[in-house]
Amino acid sequence: MTHYIDLSSCDYFGPADGRLLAVGWLELGRPLERGRVTGEFFEAFARLAANAWQPFVHAGRHACQWCVFSGGPAEVRVGDLTVAVGATNVFVPAEQAMYVAPSLLLHYMDAHEYAPPEVFQRAVIACPTMRSMDYLKALRAHGIDRLGRQSGQQ
Repeated sequence: MTHYIDLSSCDYFGPADGRLLAVGWLELGRPLERGRVTGEFFEAFARLAANAWQPFVHAGRHACQWCVFSGGPAEVRVGDLTVAVGATNVFVPAEQAMYVAPSLLLHYMDAHEYAPPEVFQRAVIACPTMRSMDYLKALRAHGIDRLGRQSGQQ
């Protein structure tokens, strides 16, 4: 997985024009912001990740670099949800920005005490239900619904 500093522009899905900010794109050997997150935030992110909207399909799964032998789990259970981790990304709209985080963030928070930036945590808690009309409108407001399209395409 590509490494991005939290809240930096993410060009993984196309040109880095500042409209998409990375959170949780971690790499072994780079600083890891540690701390505890609330159960409310953890569960809210799990709900989003369980049925994450994807602009692209990627083959394969990213393993956790901190889990020396196992590479971390392929799924995480949160309450009654089972969330596949390492193969999807979660797009989180907010008023001033659009964030993107790998689903592996659930594992990073649970097993390695990674603490995402507060602004991202607030955005996740306030995020409309994944794939709802409000969510899709928020994507469109940030132009994220057109990721990967060539200029001139509708």
